[in-house]
Amino acid sequence: MKKIIFLLSAICFLTSCNVTESIIFNKNMSGDYSSSFDMSPMLEYANENRPSSSEKAKKEKMDTTIVFSDLFRTHKDSIAALDDDQRARLEKLKGVVMDINMDEEKNVFKFNISKPFKSVKELENVFEQVDEAMGVAKNIGNKEGQAPEDQLDELTKADEVVYTFANNTFSRFQPNSEDNEDEYEEGTEAEGAGDDGDFAQQFEAQFDEIFSNAYYTMIYSFPRKIKSVSNENAVVSEDGKTVTYKISMSDMKSDKNAMNINVVLED
Repeated sequence: MKKIIFLLSAICFLTSCNVTESIIFNKNMSGDYSSSFDMSPMLEYANENRPSSSEKAKKEKMDTTIVFSDLFRTHKDSIAALDDDQRARLEKLKGVVMDINMDEEKNVFKFNISKPFKSVKELENVFEQVDEAMGVAKNIGNKEGQAPEDQLDELTKADEVVYTFANNTFSRFQPNSEDNEDEYEEGTEAEGAGDDGDFAQQFEAQFDEIFSNAYYTMIYSFPRKIKSVSNENAVVSEDGKTVTYKISMSDMKSDKNAMNINVVLED
């Protein structure tokens, strides 16, 4: 039962939490990127469904900021001693800042991943940086180690996203959305067999409710007014420079292109 609870909590990482992706562009198209995750429903679910027989550990409280570039400077000797693969993974986090706010007693678990960029081209690997930073948050949330690492790695993996800006048009495109969905469905089917059959049944029962309460919001602010937006459900601000697009996780699952958007700016 305990394993089921923590695996369900891991799945809520991507489903029951609300995610906000924000990009603020300057005049020269440099700017600031951030992804915010509110996983409070995940924590509340885990606390409410924790077996009465489990030990009552001290509830953790954390409010901290991790500046990965500072960690590189502070621990450069230790990092240099790592193997090439480990060092390459850490290198991806240069320039990334992560704010974590967790209060188990109040069922609060939020974190924000951000980084500045000098051009849109620098966003080409931001999904990898988010993926690595999410791994850090995953380890914090799974501090007792109840959820298997390979399962958590798959469930908390960030999808590839391509950002471009050309001819006054900003584009957000997920090239592998269909492949990722197929892989996820295959993984879910596999979990239904063997010792994890109970978990699969539990997950299936919670699936619709989880998705009905989850949203992904994209907020993009530009130095010039917006001429048009490809998605009719996107909302442009009164000053004409910010577009907000909010989509439910269930719509994301049913429409493989739902996360793609083009924003055309005025000259």
